[in-house]
Amino acid sequence: MIKLLESIQSLSIKNGKSLEQIGLKLSEETGECSQALLSYVNAEGSVYKGLGSQDVKEECVDVIMVAISLFYKLGGNNKELVNLIGEKMEKWQNKVNIKNGGMKNA
Repeated sequence: MIKLLESIQSLSIKNGKSLEQIGLKLSEETGECSQALLSYVNAEGSVYKGLGSQDVKEECVDVIMVAISLFYKLGGNNKELVNLIGEKMEKWQNKVNIKNGGMKNA
């Protein structure tokens, strides 16, 4: 995983897109992910696209890659990324615990 992050970081630095362009690309990819999901769950008006779970997964990966690229373009590094993900995971875990009646997962 670290090698993948290092590759994304390298490509992000070499990428000539501005922060604004990357932000807009992130919005575009998020929209494509939403469209794929709507098609996958047979939402009205989206069924005709005939997209499946693999399409949704691929769009999720596009969102992840662009988001991480933006993170690196802002000067972030792998250590900071891991630390921030850890902090966000802890917040998420607390919300899950509250939702499940305060039960701690083992």
